[in-house]
Amino acid sequence: MLSYVILTEPSWTLTRLFLVLERFADPVWKVYDEQYERGEITLKDCLQKQFATVNASRQQIEKELNGAVNLRRGFKELANYCGRRGIPVVIASAGLDFVIDYLLRQWGLKNLLKRHGPKTTIVGNRIQFKFPKLLDRASVNFKDDLVRFHKKEGHKTIYIGDGFSDFPAARVADFALAIKESRLAGLLTKKRVKHSEVCDFNEVLAEIKFLSGVEH
Repeated sequence: MLSYVILTEPSWTLTRLFLVLERFADPVWKVYDEQYERGEITLKDCLQKQFATVNASRQQIEKELNGAVNLRRGFKELANYCGRRGIPVVIASAGLDFVIDYLLRQWGLKNLLKRHGPKTTIVGNRIQFKFPKLLDRASVNFKDDLVRFHKKEGHKTIYIGDGFSDFPAARVADFALAIKESRLAGLLTKKRVKHSEVCDFNEVLAEIKFLSGVEH
């Protein structure tokens, strides 16, 4: 039986994070993104630098995202299945926590999922991040730190993602799933890390059932 599931939100929060930056940040945010991908700064530094240039209230951000975010197919089915089976699902995200909570409440999923990532505060119209403390000295960011923690606790982990910052976590997870043709899929293939590629959460659910020994 698979005892732990960890996932990111491949179709919404990070994508919409860029929407917030495009709408409300100084264009220099793209320079910080490039520095992060070259390994010159950390994910934490990247987000802090990018959002230091954002000038918007919480209400403005929520209004900008309202109606612009859709669940990837099968997400609710996955959350409900794991809830019935007692398999914890965690959204490990560098996205804005208040946006994630807002969306989960809208979709009726708030009580089925946990969230792990930076906490945000808005002072004036400026967003500030407080990142989780890393528990493992070998961790690159809070995402793979979460995977390492649960593996040490004796849990099997499955990590689902699509982006550059997901690679360290996917590399150390027991099972890695990447959205087909995503940045993460390309990195895992390039680095020859064993993984499966999926198009939606129905395929993720099928993988989880297979790993758990459950008939489809």
